[in-house]
Amino acid sequence: MTLPADWVTCTLEDLLHPAPGAIVDGPFGSALKSSDYTSQGCRVIRLNNINVATFNDTDKAYVDARRFPELRRHEAQTGDILTAALGDPLGRSCLVPEHLGSAIVKADCFRSRLHPRVDAGLIMFWLNSPPLARYFSEHGKGVGRIRINLAVLRTAPLPLPPEDMQAALVERIRTVMARSEKARSEAQLALRAASALKVSGLKAGVTGRLTARWRETATDVESVNALLERIPAPTQAPGGRKPTDTRMAGQAAIAVNDPGTPLPPRWRWTPLLRLARQETGHTPSRRHPEYWDGDVPWLGIPDARKHHGAVIDRTAQTITAAGLEGSSARILPARTVCLSRTASVGYVTLLGRPMATSQDFVTWTCSPALMPEYLLYALMAEGKGIRRFGRGSTHTTIYFPELRALHIALPPLEEQQAITGRIKRLLYRADMLASEASRAMGVADDLVVRTITQAMSGALGAASSVSGASARSLLDDIAVERRTLEVERKHRKPNRSPKPASPITPPNPDRFMTPDQITAAVREAGGSMRADTLWKLSGLPIDIFYRRIRDELAAGRLTESSDKESLLAH
Repeated sequence: MTLPADWVTCTLEDLLHPAPGAIVDGPFGSALKSSDYTSQGCRVIRLNNINVATFNDTDKAYVDARRFPELRRHEAQTGDILTAALGDPLGRSCLVPEHLGSAIVKADCFRSRLHPRVDAGLIMFWLNSPPLARYFSEHGKGVGRIRINLAVLRTAPLPLPPEDMQAALVERIRTVMARSEKARSEAQLALRAASALKVSGLKAGVTGRLTARWRETATDVESVNALLERIPAPTQAPGGRKPTDTRMAGQAAIAVNDPGTPLPPRWRWTPLLRLARQETGHTPSRRHPEYWDGDVPWLGIPDARKHHGAVIDRTAQTITAAGLEGSSARILPARTVCLSRTASVGYVTLLGRPMATSQDFVTWTCSPALMPEYLLYALMAEGKGIRRFGRGSTHTTIYFPELRALHIALPPLEEQQAITGRIKRLLYRADMLASEASRAMGVADDLVVRTITQAMSGALGAASSVSGASARSLLDDIAVERRTLEVERKHRKPNRSPKPASPITPPNPDRFMTPDQITAAVREAGGSMRADTLWKLSGLPIDIFYRRIRDELAAGRLTESSDKESLLAH
């Protein structure tokens, strides 16, 4: 990644607060267990709380406040960065919000506390960017649940802009995020509207409301009674359970036995067994490889889930002629309606070609008195409410006594055609609305990603620092503070008790010179000062001192004397 001249590439560790404990993970193993949680006290931050750039405050857990002193090392304060060690996406990060109060991170959660001159919000956005997502993915470890460790987070490569540019970049990104979120919310409203349009349209169609005006003009229509007199009942498979006597009304046009619900003129509650041949399928033995991967399509639950409400022509699995011979499966004709009745109850699809099914389905091969599309829409109109016909609290199953007693609100054949045509057009419009809404959501999400990626390369906003101070100078200052604290800790007398303050206390920044102060010192000395004298006065490590001098020379604020011994300020 090509960066502006006053930017620099560093690691997260370079940006941490110089005091100890600036980056930690949660308590190890038994130090904090789920059984330790209480209803109030010190907040425990868990993986579910860490979303991309957002803290999820709905999933709350606490530990007794009296345990906070022993867990203080894992404390998370307002403005700290939280990073998830596992989950999707790997390394997702957010900031600790202001309202949280005393809090600690749990295992698999990292807390990073940055130097106060580094904008934590900006670095949090970097950690959620596509380049860092690739980095975390490449460095994740484990089988099954891939995770990153603290070392990977410490060495995460990050671009660093000058100090005076950071807040402006964060503001630009947040502005784009706010616009994106607004667009996303509007798109979600459109998605819900599309879903509601489907539900209401299906129910309005199969209950006769969509064709109310059609019936006013279509007077010369064959009634259902006349239709059933003309078309004989289909032959049913021998055997099977008897239909139940229980009566259960559905949500629209399907019921167990005749519910007695009023219907439009010329309609009639009719048993499905009178209108379609009802069957089920079978699964050939998995112990016989020769039964599988043949030329016969075989409908399973995943296929029905994928093609709910649509025609299916291709299945994920196929069986052989031997599989048909060695099982109770049989090939059903095209335009057979299939309803999943076990585990995932309610998925309905229409066969686009002859195929077999598993025993998870009940199927109806319709007679000329019932349009397969009308039956498809009538079953779809029940939605999840169709589960009321089944039994079982954990895994609902609709059993055959209820299935064999199913009735449908049957319109005349001509009205079935009118209803299916109207529903088909309505569903098409709803699908187009949903497709546009989904596309808009994708555009909104992509806008944020592209904005962060542009910002990381320096292509967003100002091209250079207003003050002229480089990011390298900022890194040098942080490094000096870190070395200063290390020296203080080494020389601190053993019998001196540390102050009972926060474990992270910034050192006095006046102990060393900034680039501006270096140039000002030369000016105050009359415009010239020996380099070794200036170095001793600066209090800086020699490598950082000469790096700052090179920056000042490059910026033209200082020049060297002809003998290279002194520095001149103009």
